[in-house]
Amino acid sequence: MINPHKTVFVPLDFSVLYVRDLERLRRVFSLVPEYLRGDTVDAEKNYMDYGIQLGRRFRALKAWVIWRSLGRVGVVARLREQIRLANLLAEWIKKNDRFELSAQPSMGVICFRFTGAAAPSPRPDTAARERAGSTDRIDRINSDIVERINASGRAYLTQTKLRGRTIMRIGLGNVLTTEEHLCEGWEIIQDTANNL
Repeated sequence: MINPHKTVFVPLDFSVLYVRDLERLRRVFSLVPEYLRGDTVDAEKNYMDYGIQLGRRFRALKAWVIWRSLGRVGVVARLREQIRLANLLAEWIKKNDRFELSAQPSMGVICFRFTGAAAPSPRPDTAARERAGSTDRIDRINSDIVERINASGRAYLTQTKLRGRTIMRIGLGNVLTTEEHLCEGWEIIQDTANNL
């Protein structure tokens, strides 16, 4: 399954699902009770049996408009730019000793976290307890950064857990996103972290 809104610039509410066995998918989503099944019902291809929603909106139009207006060359160029921008932000994060890259970006999503200045533990017997407390505190700070930035309306981040730690995520899915926007966003993130 792919979500074109994450990498191919299609607005939300549209996904593409590739399946090998269409009949298995129909059995999972079918809403016809067993007592109504018969030659007539099973012979028909009722598209309500292939997905969650009963009504069918024309979601594919969103993809068609994007792909028709940009063309293959335009989509490829924008994907390359999206990957370039993701890698650029990843480099900025790596160069900042207060942040760490949580995963190498593979497309237009960058996962990272604020780590702050790590203070050395004074005693070995309390090191594990202090690390756990420090991790909880850093997790709260990462959540606060996301919440403050989103509340400001100047940028939009998401957060998730990765290997038990709270991380921030930036998704570069808009065709209008430029390096200047990314630079502004990175400055907002750093300023917000500095003000906590």
